[in-house]
Amino acid sequence: MKDLLPELRYRAARCLLAVVRFLPYPAVLNLFRALAAVAWLVLPYHRKVAAVQMRAALGVRHARLLTLKVFMNQAEILVDAIRYAYLSDEEIRARVVVEGKEHLHEALASGRGLMMITGHIGNWEILSHLPRLLPVRFCVMADRRKDPRLEAIVDDIRSRSGATILPPTGKALMLIRELRKGNTIGVVVDGRGEEKDGLSCDVFGMPAPTNPAPAFIAIKGNALVLPVAAVKVRGTYHVTFSSPMDAASCGTGEEAVRDLSASMQSWVESVVRENPHQWFWLYSRWVKRADMRRILRKGLDFRSFVMKQGDRSVK
Repeated sequence: MKDLLPELRYRAARCLLAVVRFLPYPAVLNLFRALAAVAWLVLPYHRKVAAVQMRAALGVRHARLLTLKVFMNQAEILVDAIRYAYLSDEEIRARVVVEGKEHLHEALASGRGLMMITGHIGNWEILSHLPRLLPVRFCVMADRRKDPRLEAIVDDIRSRSGATILPPTGKALMLIRELRKGNTIGVVVDGRGEEKDGLSCDVFGMPAPTNPAPAFIAIKGNALVLPVAAVKVRGTYHVTFSSPMDAASCGTGEEAVRDLSASMQSWVESVVRENPHQWFWLYSRWVKRADMRRILRKGLDFRSFVMKQGDRSVK
C-alpha cells in the first residue's frame, strides 16, 4: 500500500493534466466548477472556515453563496494555472489586460531591487507569466515535492511561465541578495505568521498574526515594493500594478518591519474588498487551525475570539 499511493497520485496528476489541457475550455471550467460544488457540499470544515471569516471580516450575514463562489474560484485557479502554461504568448496577451504599467516602469527605472508583492487573491499563479507580457524578469521561491515524478510535472508547468524558480534553500538571504543586485523578486505576503514571530497586523479590523519575512527582506534589500494582483473579470484576467512603496522610507529595525507589513496587509485588504469571493477564505488567516476547530465546535463568536487573542498578544 505504501508503494501504491505515490503511483496513484502520479497517475491522478497525469490524468488531471490531460483533462485540463485537452478538453474544450468551457467544458473543463464547467467540470471543475461542478467538482468544486461537490467539494463545497462534502467539506463542511472548509465551508465553515470561509463562512465564519467572511462574516467577521466583511459583515455579511448570509455567506453561504459567497463561500460556494470561493470554492469555484479555487477550481478556476487550478484550471487556469495549468491551461495558461500551454498557451502561446499571443494567446495569453488576448486573455490578460495589464493596468498600471506606469508604476512598473517607474520602479524598474529606479535601478533598485524590486519586490513585487501579491496575496492569495484572484489567480496569483497567472502573475508568473508576466515575463511573457512585459519587459520584466523575476524570481520566486517554491517548495519541492518528495516524489520526483510529481516534481517533474510541476517543474514543466512552471518552466513555461518565464519566471525563475529558486529552490527553498537559503530563503531570506538568497532573496535579499537578489534585491541588492538590483533584481526583481515575487512574494506572496498574506500568510499567517507564527506566534514566535511576534507580529500582528490589522486585517479587516481584526489583529492577524503576520509573517514578517516579506517586509524584513524588502528592508534589508533596500527594495521598492510593488503591489500587483491578477483578478478575473468576466473571463479576462486584469493584472493591476499599484503605486510602489519605498522600503527605505520605513527606516530599520522591528518598527520598520511592522510598518511596512501593515502597509502590505492594507493593500491586500483593499483588493479583497473589491473582489471578496476571489480571496483564499478557506485558509484560517486569523487563528491557528486548532483554535478554528474549537471555535466551530463550540459555536464561539469568531470576531470576539480574535480580538481577545490580539489583546493577549499585546500584553
